[in-house]
Amino acid sequence: MMIVLVIGVLISTNLFPLNCADQNSTIKIPEYIIPCSKSDLNINKCLVNTFNHLRPYLKNGITEIDVPSIDPLQIDNLKMENGRGPLRVKASFFNITTTGASNYTVSGINTDLKKYIIELRVLLPKIEVKGKYDVDGNVLLLPVKSRGDFWAVFVDVNGVGRIFGKEFTDENNIKFMKVDKMLVDFRLKKSRFRIRDIFNQGNIIGDAMNQFLNSNSDEIIKEMRPAANVAIAKHFKGFLNSAFVKLPMQVWLPDADV
Repeated sequence: MMIVLVIGVLISTNLFPLNCADQNSTIKIPEYIIPCSKSDLNINKCLVNTFNHLRPYLKNGITEIDVPSIDPLQIDNLKMENGRGPLRVKASFFNITTTGASNYTVSGINTDLKKYIIELRVLLPKIEVKGKYDVDGNVLLLPVKSRGDFWAVFVDVNGVGRIFGKEFTDENNIKFMKVDKMLVDFRLKKSRFRIRDIFNQGNIIGDAMNQFLNSNSDEIIKEMRPAANVAIAKHFKGFLNSAFVKLPMQVWLPDADV
């Protein structure tokens, strides 16, 4: 689940790197950015280098453009719902803290700049997540209602994020891009969970729930992955559009080398 959060942060961070008063001004390139132009025949490779070059800067945060550290990465809340299969639940996660995001490697990028499509592939060796949760629903036809603290670790995570953008022009004839749709997905090698239900601490019910989660982690991830992908894509679509509207396309995706 958290791999797609990292993808959203990486994409949105890369949209803020350059600063100019207007499209005709001289652009100053900060040290944490390797700029890529539309005319670059190897733009996908250039973008891979740009994202991986950002890694040490994202770990500490970039204060001049108000980008916080991604390690730890803080998420206020996420909501997801799965209404089919053996795991039918509504789940809310909040006060989420993740660690390990700064160890990412961008393994590949594909772009179709005529259609403003950007696809990003990311690898993460390990992501650890903790926070609070509230779950209500049915597991294997049995009613489940639980609330409390959660911890999870995801190992060898592969994630993909795809942005479908649209160009628009403002009243000053300056071109911008907005996100029309965002899709995310992930796969992982191993996961482990632990919860502490505030109503069932230290008893057989709480122990049984933790045993169930870890004995069936692959199936749980499989069942909840579509809902997680939708929830996280929705979260970052709004975030990305807030970024795009502030940044002319000529700044972050120039027609020629800057």
